[in-house]
Amino acid sequence: MLKQHPFLRALYIFSLCWIIAIIILLLLYFTWLREWQMTWGATTEEVSRYMAGDELLEDPALNATRAVEIKAPPEQVWPWLVQMGYNRAGLYSFGKLDNGGVPSAERIIPEFQNLKVGDPILPLLKVVEMEPNRSMLWVFQKGAGPWQDATWSWGLYETNNGHTRLVSRLRQQYTYNSLQEIITWVMVDPMEIFMMRTTLLGIKRRVESNQLK
Repeated sequence: MLKQHPFLRALYIFSLCWIIAIIILLLLYFTWLREWQMTWGATTEEVSRYMAGDELLEDPALNATRAVEIKAPPEQVWPWLVQMGYNRAGLYSFGKLDNGGVPSAERIIPEFQNLKVGDPILPLLKVVEMEPNRSMLWVFQKGAGPWQDATWSWGLYETNNGHTRLVSRLRQQYTYNSLQEIITWVMVDPMEIFMMRTTLLGIKRRVESNQLK
């Protein structure tokens, strides 16, 4: 039948090539690249160290620990974390996606420095635990779809030279109750590193550039 319809035959071959290419890329990712991107920038010690909220999920499918070193002490990094959030200072990532099209702040905003436990960071993402200048835990709430109960933890660890190791840990237990959920996680798993890396580097750049002013 396809031989009689050259356009349909070309469309079929084109689609098949794309499907094969995507399958090959996913196989390469889950075989070779996933472990690297799940621990981007983090040391072995940082990956294995306990962080706030680890006890909330046992053996999560997504367990990503990423880190950057910032040339500033923790007390100068902390204010940038405290003001993060939607309709606040943003997430220092892609403003069109995480802050309603508004670019993330480039300065410390005093009115956003009063964050407390129970406050929202994003819709259905709330602050659950805070230890000033040391750690903060966010948890996705009921109704957050596939992200429900996921934990996002932050740790600030001062180095011997007075710098800060800023560590982010995102943990979630995947569910595969529908084709939509399967597709969601197949797409999210290899893609969320781009936003997380941008956020970490965005914080680092802002802290260090404001140090020079």
